[in-house]
Amino acid sequence: MKTKNELQNLDTQMESIIYNVNVLLSKNPEWKSRYKGYILNIEKTMTRVSRRRFNKPEGLSLYSSVSRRDGKTYDLRFDGQSVGEIEVNDKGGIRLIPKEKSNKEFFKEEYSELQMPKKVGWSSAEASIFRRFFRKKSREANSIKLKSPEHQLENRLLKEFAKKTRAEGKVLCNIQPVRLYNCFFQLPTPLKASEHTPEYSCHRGGGIDILARVQSVDGNSRICVMELKDENKNNESQAEVMKQAAIYSVFIANLLRSESGSSWWNFIMNRGSKTKPVPEYLDIDVVTVMPEGSTEEFCDRKIDLQDQSCTLHCHTLYYNRKDYINGKFTFSGTYTSQIRK
Repeated sequence: MKTKNELQNLDTQMESIIYNVNVLLSKNPEWKSRYKGYILNIEKTMTRVSRRRFNKPEGLSLYSSVSRRDGKTYDLRFDGQSVGEIEVNDKGGIRLIPKEKSNKEFFKEEYSELQMPKKVGWSSAEASIFRRFFRKKSREANSIKLKSPEHQLENRLLKEFAKKTRAEGKVLCNIQPVRLYNCFFQLPTPLKASEHTPEYSCHRGGGIDILARVQSVDGNSRICVMELKDENKNNESQAEVMKQAAIYSVFIANLLRSESGSSWWNFIMNRGSKTKPVPEYLDIDVVTVMPEGSTEEFCDRKIDLQDQSCTLHCHTLYYNRKDYINGKFTFSGTYTSQIRK
């Protein structure tokens, strides 16, 4: 158990971080017009993109980003690793562009034998072979070493949270990742936070690992900001990772209080045509997702952001590493009691 002085020290560090984030955002107001532009483009593009339909291949996930401004290109990932791109033209034609170099590097001779063209129609025989290859690989995923274990964890968590019901094997109900054009994505921020101290970085800021909507135990809908780590070690403890999550959460609070805040609120909360104003008071869940461990914690705590009329609710969500290796999730931590059952 932490001493009173240790708890006060963590509180002081967090207060300093939050103060510095607000100062950085205030001194660099360019983000306001930029994020207004992002959401206006999303709203304009959403209707056109929502009319497009094509089957998502088993074992592969589609990703988009706010920088893909026309909604015509998508990143195709296997277990979090990019393996190709999808292009959709104005007439609905779909093309696959495999990432030959990295695919050959990670899947060796098996992939090279496919002899994939540089571009191919999505309905072609070659694209069918490509999909079949990764469908087979998805059943061997735990034995394949890919470039980024954290991207793998992120992808598996996104797919877990995206399940609809317990009948699909969903472990934590009442949580859904925010999606862009019905694809997974990371919301960018104008802040660097990887060293757990905020730095303004304009277009080159870090992205939120998982931005989600949750139903809390009190029945209200909340935004949840998740920061993921595939390790739980003393030199990057849960308390340290929480600092990074808090930096991004303070940005979200500022974004929702900006001129374009109402549009962002309705996009994040998936309101569709049933738009609502941003609540007078905001509650944002701030969650670290890590393997079980015993590092220093900052959790089960509330942080008031008076300037944004917002409270950050800081929690832990741990996963069992052994179960994860075996292809399933079991969760523990303070956040498991905060989501509606």
